[in-house]
Amino acid sequence: MKIRLIRYYVSALAMAAMILLAGGSPNPADAQGLTVEQAVICRKIVNRVPVDVGKSFSVSVGKLFCFTKVVGAHQPTEITHVWYFDGTERDRINLSVGGSPWRTYSSKRLRPDEVGTWHIDVLDTGGNILDRLTFDTVP
Repeated sequence: MKIRLIRYYVSALAMAAMILLAGGSPNPADAQGLTVEQAVICRKIVNRVPVDVGKSFSVSVGKLFCFTKVVGAHQPTEITHVWYFDGTERDRINLSVGGSPWRTYSSKRLRPDEVGTWHIDVLDTGGNILDRLTFDTVP
């Protein structure tokens, strides 16, 4: 009995040491297996469904949406959409995830001079990239 108890404590201490060496506490999103099931760029959202999905859009559309469906959340958490234009961060939007599956989205207004390459990183609460979407804007 004492040997089992000692093994348990040694195992627990080893796990704590690995967590500290890895840079802190485990990521809750990783622990719950949060993954992106669907992520698209679209012109609008209707009844929680993306409409006019694409990879290239005219800047004249004025506004685009990043729709994300995540699975694996066993408790409330967050994801973040980080919008980049030509490699420069333009916006960072935290979005609540209340369960699994969960659909959410962010949007970005386009300026007429924002013609070029965009990408959006979908991040978990630890800042890990769950998905990356790329698209272009044209005149």
